[in-house]
Amino acid sequence: MKKQVVTFVLLTAFFLAGCTQEKISPVSSVNNTPQIEEIPADIRTLLDQYTVEEEIDISEIAPLSANFDSSMLSDSMYDFYIVTFLWGKLQHTSPPTDLITDWSGSLSVNGPSKVFALLPIYFEHNEDSLIPEDHPNGEMWASSTQNDFDGILFLVLYDKLTPTFAPQILTFDTEPITLQFDFQQLVHMQALYQVDSVNGVAVSSQKIQPIVCPEGHFAGSWIKADSSQSEGSFEGLWFSHSGDTVGYVNGIFWTNEEGHGLLEGAVSGYQTDQVIAILNGIWVYDDYRLCPMCGMGHGKFKGQFSLLENDANGFFRGEFGNYELPPNDQIMPFHGRWHIDCVHFVTDDFPSLP
Repeated sequence: MKKQVVTFVLLTAFFLAGCTQEKISPVSSVNNTPQIEEIPADIRTLLDQYTVEEEIDISEIAPLSANFDSSMLSDSMYDFYIVTFLWGKLQHTSPPTDLITDWSGSLSVNGPSKVFALLPIYFEHNEDSLIPEDHPNGEMWASSTQNDFDGILFLVLYDKLTPTFAPQILTFDTEPITLQFDFQQLVHMQALYQVDSVNGVAVSSQKIQPIVCPEGHFAGSWIKADSSQSEGSFEGLWFSHSGDTVGYVNGIFWTNEEGHGLLEGAVSGYQTDQVIAILNGIWVYDDYRLCPMCGMGHGKFKGQFSLLENDANGFFRGEFGNYELPPNDQIMPFHGRWHIDCVHFVTDDFPSLP
């Protein structure tokens, strides 16, 4: 079985290869009282490959289920969990076996919470698969292993507001073993359950803090064109919330006939010069060193932007200049933050542009 390290951004890109063939023979069930074993270092390392940042851009998540509704990712009624299950022969210490174990089963919740598969792990084409049944509170799969293992990475949406008659439990249900977890356990855990001398189930879970509305920052230079200091240009880098460079920002600023400062610009891709966003905004000097709110060594700006790829809109704001630099400097630093507009974002701080 060929092992590959999978990063979170590749969750929906491909299925990985894994299982084998031959006569299927289920192992004896240990559904009654499964025992948690100490996790060997190699299995812990394997589970760590399927962890994600505690804070992630929730827009990157794309479950495979047709029942998935992306609006749930911005619904405050849910807490979000990433849960990984691996099953089969997880260690190479035991001798090879001729028997194939049937791990077909389900992961579900006994309540209004939701379970969605993000990535099959080491599923082999035409042998293992997700089952596209209409199961609103869980996922089902077909899987078998011999001298290897399979697994699935899940997104679990815990409904924390809808009243229930009993505590909600996440249930991993297969013929070899059934495991149940309450959501307090799932906040942060890793566990190994030994099924028999060959097979086991490894579990990794973490509660994540979704960044529902993508955000980031930008920085660069604010360049005055002449001594009037009423027009010029700006240029810099556009960063994601994690600090990765995702593009270049550049544009111009000027003062109209009514004396209002206006700006416009664009964000282009970091690897290509393709324009990915258009910016429009206002700016004003507010350097108090020469006279109240009229000096030209510092200023503020704010505005709106539109992403061309998906028609999403957002807001940006920032400042230019530095009170430690001379007020008449022609090239000044500028920096700010951007934020996609969404249901959790308060826009009162960004009034309509003139």
